[in-house]
Amino acid sequence: MEQQGDMTQLLPDDALAGVLARLAPRGIAASRCVCKAWRDIIDAHRILRPDLLPLSLAGIFIEFRELRYSEFFCRPPPRQGLGVRDRIACSVVDHCNGLLLLYDSVANPVMGWEMPLPPRPPPSLEMECLLEDDYLVFDPTTSPHYQVFLIPRLNSIELETTQIKPTMLESEWPPSSYLMWVFSSVHGQWEEKTFIRQGPPAGTIAELSPIYLCDARRAVYWRGALYVHGEQYFVTRLSLLDSTYQVIKPPNILQSAGSQDCYLGKSKKGVYYVLMHRNSSRLQVWVLEESRDGYAEWMLEHDIDLPVPLPRLNYRRQAYGPWILQDVNYNEDKRITIYNDNESTIVDHDSEWNSDDDALDTEDMVGAGNHNGASLLGLHPFKEIVFLSSGMRRGLAYHLSTSKLEDIGSIYPKYYNEISGAFGDIQDFFPYTPCRMEYLPSKTLF
Repeated sequence: MEQQGDMTQLLPDDALAGVLARLAPRGIAASRCVCKAWRDIIDAHRILRPDLLPLSLAGIFIEFRELRYSEFFCRPPPRQGLGVRDRIACSVVDHCNGLLLLYDSVANPVMGWEMPLPPRPPPSLEMECLLEDDYLVFDPTTSPHYQVFLIPRLNSIELETTQIKPTMLESEWPPSSYLMWVFSSVHGQWEEKTFIRQGPPAGTIAELSPIYLCDARRAVYWRGALYVHGEQYFVTRLSLLDSTYQVIKPPNILQSAGSQDCYLGKSKKGVYYVLMHRNSSRLQVWVLEESRDGYAEWMLEHDIDLPVPLPRLNYRRQAYGPWILQDVNYNEDKRITIYNDNESTIVDHDSEWNSDDDALDTEDMVGAGNHNGASLLGLHPFKEIVFLSSGMRRGLAYHLSTSKLEDIGSIYPKYYNEISGAFGDIQDFFPYTPCRMEYLPSKTLF
């Protein structure tokens, strides 16, 4: 029997658009991947609603050392009772387009669901000098499904304390065939995947030791590729379309520096590298430019000395605007309650901010001054704004286009000094862009 062709080609565009518009948002995203004609119809008729997509900044998840739960730093909700509401069960490991990667699950806090991950595959015997870092990939404009990557990296402690064979130390890193485990929500299981290197490696294992890294490893998903922050500040670009990868050299100043406060992130123009010089007020920002033939280069766009000296900030001021910290943690040992039961950590459905309206207030612009221990706290995903932490006490926003530095609120958790003692520190941070695409979870958060 002769097979029928694609009968939808016989439908007028308006009729097909009407059919596709009846699908749930996740179905529309999947339909957009079927063929170019369907994608063009969906885009032309704006069937995939932009208000459901992660196109606005809701706040920043901050990981404080010695605290059990992630803190959320954000604008106050527009009316009482909205905003961060239910506690995330553990610390955030990664974020991508509205989904959070937790210790053993993936969650969408604004939609209130959590999906457990199966147990991690056991490490192979060849990985004695390697560790694996977890990264999340999710793009609701192309698919309702997500992936979790376990990407190997060199273990500096093992390299320094273990007798490694000379042949291994002379090996290229990353290897020409880069093998890693990938979880896909399509199949619901871990699978081995190999990426083939295009171009030279970062170096040999011996050359990459000692290993200088930022305080936390970062990754950026951008236009079908995952950019991962690796050894000696190199960036690995994994192409998810053809399973190839490329090693991108860091800006020259990082290759000659030791441990620095740097950040690989995403903003208005794509992939950014940001460097805050330690014991200095110098801030540098690069944007990655890539050509079709695979050439990639970091272009320095901003080289700034933050205003010096910075006026002493009023750390005791109760800051309920323009941004606030949700304060969801507590000290169980001392039984100090830092939040009430109605304020645990998930973003409410109505906490979305219009990205046109979320420009930071300009009334409390900071004048000149010592950067007062400023460190990086992320990038605005859609505007050229660098977020900073001043002495781990105040959140700052530096507007690259206007050179204005703004105090946006207190980020210091209540009773944090009593909880952390001498170990207080910001371990990680994730600018959060909520996604309201529907999904069918097996476990809800509340």
